[in-house]
Amino acid sequence: MKTPNFACLFDIDGVITKGPNFITVAKPAIQKLIQLKVPVVFLSNTCMLEADKAKQLTAVLGITIHPEQVVLAQTPMRSLTEYHNKHVLISGQGPIEEIGRTLGFKSMTTIEKVCSAFPELDMVNHMNRAQLSEMIKTQGLVRDENFRPIDGIVLLGEPVQWERSLQVITDLLLTDGNPGAIPDDSDADRDHIPIIACNRDLVFKAAADLPRFGHGAFLTCLEALYKNLSGNELKYTSFVGKPFEISYQYAEAVANKIALASGQSKIEKIYFIGDNPDVDIVGANMYNQLLQQATILKKSISGYSLLPESKFLSATSCESVLVCTGVYDPAKHKLEGKNQWKVPTKIENDVLDAIKYILAKEGRPWTVGF
Repeated sequence: MKTPNFACLFDIDGVITKGPNFITVAKPAIQKLIQLKVPVVFLSNTCMLEADKAKQLTAVLGITIHPEQVVLAQTPMRSLTEYHNKHVLISGQGPIEEIGRTLGFKSMTTIEKVCSAFPELDMVNHMNRAQLSEMIKTQGLVRDENFRPIDGIVLLGEPVQWERSLQVITDLLLTDGNPGAIPDDSDADRDHIPIIACNRDLVFKAAADLPRFGHGAFLTCLEALYKNLSGNELKYTSFVGKPFEISYQYAEAVANKIALASGQSKIEKIYFIGDNPDVDIVGANMYNQLLQQATILKKSISGYSLLPESKFLSATSCESVLVCTGVYDPAKHKLEGKNQWKVPTKIENDVLDAIKYILAKEGRPWTVGF
């Protein structure tokens, strides 16, 4: 039988899992692809260690998923090497400094450390106001005189205390990375320090009936605050994670490495299975448009960074498949033709039906008994 020259990329939340619950039909679907030696990569806007997500997927799917098969929101930041030696603020939840090190960042600080260096910054918390007042009475305002200015901001995901993070990140943007040195007002139109962000998801589907706020909601707040305080638009230096093409490129490169390692030919076609038209489908459709461009003239549709040319990028098309087990509910949502980016190539009930559709299209019909 001819080896496959296509790969399947999967969103996780809403396709493989739904909140804490596992979507049971995902197990036979993924196992079938592995049996057929179809390269499989999981592409999610979650931010955690790839190794931890791989362990979770291994447990629920009953097959070994390697960390290299998991492309999370932040993973493509590994390719942004020009920022790896800069002193950056890193924001998010969980082991963010450990995640930062796995991405290549060598000098990092956190919101907590900035607040410790400048105790006057976090004043939404009234207890901090009282503590600052007591400090000033007894010893004056004490700052960290050795604070190293921030060269850039890395936003991995929504933090826990939004009000504190919004305040401190805005402070850093308005002061060129050093809250202890306020710039001259005459230079109000200057560019702010670089921001690298991932995951633009406004909402995501979890256990609650209604979708939950995602990192995109936090970014919306940050953009509005910066615009109101500075009069200028917030500009991202680089954006990774879905729907930006760099994440689909990174996942394709991973899929090609899997194919080549098993002696297969390079990938010609990609199928992306997702549950969110605004993110998964928009991203897959933009990537398909990118793949149609001439190799030497490729230009990002979203306007952000692309991977350098690579022998591991060979696909010529990307087909989007939307499933109804997550954000998209056909009973509540209509995909209007006004925004073609949100319209998938195919809509299927769940991931199992999606894989049956893909295999039939590739001349490998789903066999009875598996």
